Parts: sequence; structure tokens; C-alpha cells
Amino acid sequence: MGASPAILDPRSIILLAGVMGVMMALVVFFMRRSYPRSIQGLGEWSRAPLVAFVSTLLFAARGYFPDFLTIVVANFVLFQACILYYAGSQKFLFGHGDTRGWTALNGMLALLLFWFGIVKPDFEVRLLFVTAAVSALFFRHAQLYMRHKGRVFGKRLMTGLLLAQALVAGLRFVSVVAGMAGSGLMEGSWIQSIYISMYSFTVLLLSIAVILMATDRVHTEFEYLATRDPLTGALNRRALLDACHGAFASGERRGALLMVDLDHFKSINDRFGHQMGDAVLREAVGRMQRAVGDKGLLGRYGGEEFLVLLPDAGKAEAMEVAARLRQAIGEPFPSDSPMAAVGSIAASIGVAAGEDSSGRTDIDDVLALADAALYRAKEMGRDRVIAAA
Repeated sequence: MGASPAILDPRSIILLAGVMGVMMALVVFFMRRSYPRSIQGLGEWSRAPLVAFVSTLLFAARGYFPDFLTIVVANFVLFQACILYYAGSQKFLFGHGDTRGWTALNGMLALLLFWFGIVKPDFEVRLLFVTAAVSALFFRHAQLYMRHKGRVFGKRLMTGLLLAQALVAGLRFVSVVAGMAGSGLMEGSWIQSIYISMYSFTVLLLSIAVILMATDRVHTEFEYLATRDPLTGALNRRALLDACHGAFASGERRGALLMVDLDHFKSINDRFGHQMGDAVLREAVGRMQRAVGDKGLLGRYGGEEFLVLLPDAGKAEAMEVAARLRQAIGEPFPSDSPMAAVGSIAASIGVAAGEDSSGRTDIDDVLALADAALYRAKEMGRDRVIAAA
């Protein structure tokens, strides 16, 4: 009896995978053009399926084109597409990428394929090298996401796909060791069909995972921008007041506000220009954030006036934080700093705690107390911390 016909034709699967990859590459490419530049990795992710498509055309031409193109070049291009996916993930997660080691490995793999594909043809040995390299790269790729934990569905999907592809390539490697390599790429055996079908399935879903992750990152960045002052990066007034309302709405009297005003800031703009003034504001915010640490929230209340929410602090602790703030702000600028000409700046700080508001915890009352304390600090000569009476 003759061999049963293959359920899936490997050549058709390969071509279908390439076409799906091109379609998804176009989606990612146009998505990249409309997304902010801060989302990195989309360029590599949009090129990877296109590079993979070139390899699918070469693989599908096996038996029609020279073996050098359909074995050596095809595998080199395919592995390079996998490296591009990996580089995209590095940039997306960490802002930078380094795939030189994997590219060097791809070059060595091409030499081995040339030897066992052209000089001394051996499909079994070629398959061993290719599946081992693919399995190692996909597993290493998956580790990026396993180390960079997150609850985003796209990341979980990406991790699962990468691990599944690494597993399938590893099982194909084991099948070769067990003597089940087969006779060639286009053999319609069940194990070869599974190996190629898994690759086709992965090409499609990897791009879907990419789109999900990038979309979630866009939402996160928009939410961040909606709550941040664009100049200093501190919370904007609305976000800060929302946090204050939440902190003082619990009915507890604990919690404090610091109202901070940079003394004579207008003179900096007048003498050195607004660019210098902006730089001083950013530096002041950085110093305040380091002084506050994780004890509270810092926001820009307006102009050179800032508000610090200390949700768990009483009056004594709030005074300590305010003293650290004033000292940090007043440190002279280093001589090699662009702001060295300014010399130093000072701040007046008004402190009010929920316990100061005559038993009331309304945020407007606490704000009024902090503002009154700040006004007294200015009246008394500035560059000082005053608590609400």
C-alpha cells in the first residue's frame, strides 16, 4: 500500500505563514506611525515578519531554486527575523537592545548549513542545529518577559507563545535524536507538519501580542500624561487635589499638607530668562521628590508653588519633612551646573495637618491653613518653615 496523503502540505503552510506575517507587519507599521516615539521596539517588530516572509518564499522554492538559497540563505534570514523579534522586545521592555551575540551565532549557523547543505548534504544534522538554535533563542526571548513581570494580557500571551515555540522546536530536536528526522523539509509527516504549523501560528499571534502590549503602553502613557505637569513631571494640580480629597475623605484626622513657594523666583526669569527658570524648576522638583521619598506625593499647585501631601503624617513628622525640603532646595548649584550662575534658591513652606483643623478633616480647611502658614513664612522674611497656628 502507498503512503497516506499528508493532511497538511508543508509548502502551503509556509507560504500561508509568510502572507499572514506580511499582513500583520503592515498593521504594526501603521500603528507605529500613530503611536508616540517613546514606545520603542515597534520598528523591529514591523520588520521581523517582512524578513520572515522573504525566508518563506525561499523555503517554498525548495526543489526549484538552488539549495544555497533555499537552505543556507533561507535559514539565515528566518533566524534573523527571530532575532529582530527579540531585539524589539529588548527595546520595548528596557529601551535598548543588544543582539550581537545572536547575530554571530546566526553567522556560524549559516556556515554549518552551508557545509551540511551544499558540501556534504545531511538533512538530519541540519535539523539538529536549526532546532537547537531556534529553541534556545525563543526560550531566551521568553525569559525577558518572565523577568519583566506584569499583568498585561499581551505580555502573558507573548510569554506563552515564546515558550510554546521553544518547546516545539525542542521536541523536534528530540525527534531527530530519536531517528524521526524524516527525509526533508517538504515531507508531509505529522511531526514535520506540527513543527511548521506551530511556526505559522506563532508568526500570527506574536504580532497580535505586540499590538496588545503596545496599546496597553499607550494607555498607560496617556494616563501618566493626564496626571503630570509637562514641565516638571510632578503631579498636576487636578491629580494632586484628587489625591488630597481621597486622603482626607476617610474621616481620619491624620495627614498633612506642605505648601511650598520658591522665593523670589520671578527674579530668576527676569535676570536669566525663562529657559533657566524652567531648568531651576525641574531641579527644585527633583530635590523635593528625593527629600519626600515614598512618604508623600508632590504636585505643582501653580507657577512656582508646590504642594506636598503626606497622607500618614502628623504635625511633628510633617515639620521634619518640611525642614528636609527647605534644606534640599537651598543647596547651592554645583559650579559645573548650567544653573551655577543662579547660585542657589530658597523656599518658604507652610505646614498644616488634619489635626490642626479643629476636628474637621475637609481638604479645603487644611489647604487654607497651609496657605495661611505659607503667607506668614513670607511675611517673616521667607526661607523658613512655619506651622499652622
